[in-house]
Amino acid sequence: MAARKALKWAAAACSAAGVGLGAAAALGFRTAVLRRDRTEEEFERKLDRGNWNGRNEELRRNMDWFRSQEREELTITSKDGLKLCGSYLEAPNARACMLLFHGFRSRGLLDFAMVLPLFYQNGLSVLLVDQRAHGRSEGKYIGYGILERYDCQQWAWFLHAKLAGRLPIFLEGLSMGAATVMMASELPMPPSVVGVIADCGYNSAWDEMRHCIHRWYHVPAFPVLNLTNLLCRLLAKYDLRTVTSAQALANSPLPLLLIHGTGDDFVPADMSQENYAAAAGEKRMILVEGATHGISYLVEEERCRRELLAFVDQYAGQYRPA
Repeated sequence: MAARKALKWAAAACSAAGVGLGAAAALGFRTAVLRRDRTEEEFERKLDRGNWNGRNEELRRNMDWFRSQEREELTITSKDGLKLCGSYLEAPNARACMLLFHGFRSRGLLDFAMVLPLFYQNGLSVLLVDQRAHGRSEGKYIGYGILERYDCQQWAWFLHAKLAGRLPIFLEGLSMGAATVMMASELPMPPSVVGVIADCGYNSAWDEMRHCIHRWYHVPAFPVLNLTNLLCRLLAKYDLRTVTSAQALANSPLPLLLIHGTGDDFVPADMSQENYAAAAGEKRMILVEGATHGISYLVEEERCRRELLAFVDQYAGQYRPA
C-alpha cells in the first residue's frame, strides 16, 4: 500500500514537473522567437532608458537627421515568401554601400544611429534593413541569423543589381544582425560584396540562449532549452543548432572586422574571439575595454571610427567592377 501511494506521488510529481517544463519552454519560445514588435513610442522609451554612455541626445539627433533625408523605400521577397523592407540613402559621390542588419527586437535606425552620418559624410551609401519579424517586414518567427542569412543573401544580390555592380558592398550587423551577416558569409554572394563587419555577434543561437538562461535564471539550460528548440523545429521550422557563425566564417573567403566590448554580459566577448579564431579569410578584431553590449563605438569612438573606415577604405579600394 505504501509503495502504491509512493508511486502515485511520484507520478503526480513527474506530471507537475512536466507541465512546469512545458510551460517554461513555451514561455521561452514566446519570449525568444515569436514576433512581439515594438511601437515607435516603445522605441522612444528604449532610447531614453538605454545605456548609451550618456549620449542619448546625440543618438536622437542622428536618428532625426536620417529621417529628414530623402530616402528610397525598398522591398524584396524572401525565399519563403515574406515581404522584407529597407530604407536606402545614397551618399553624394558614393564609393561603397553599407548593407546594415539590426539586432534582436531592435531597428536599424537605433542600432546604427551613431555611424549613419559618418558613412554619409565619407561617401558610403546605406541600406537599413528591417529584419524578418521586425518593423515593416513580414514574418512571425525570429530566426537568430539561421533564417535571416538567406534574407541577407537576397538583399545583397538585390543591391548588386540595383547598383549594377558599380560599387562594393559591405555586410554589417550588430548583435543578432552580426550573427546574420557572419552566417550569411559562406553563402554565394555577388562579386561586389567585399567584406563583413560584425559588432558583438554570438557564435550560435543555441550557445547564446544557453548563456542567457544561466545569466538570468541561474539554472541549467537542460531541458528547457531542448524543449524550446523542439518548438522551434515544429513551429518555426529551424533548429537552433543548424549553423554557427564560426562554421560559416571557416567557409567564407570574405575579409572580416569584428568589434566587441569586454564588458558585454549579454553576448560575451569570448564568442567573438571564437569566431575570429575560426575565420578563414583576412581578419581584424577590436576589443573595447569595459564596453557593454552594443556600445563599443560609443565608448571608444575615435578608435572604432578609425578602424572601421580603414577596413572599408582597404577593401573598397581593391574592388574593380566587372
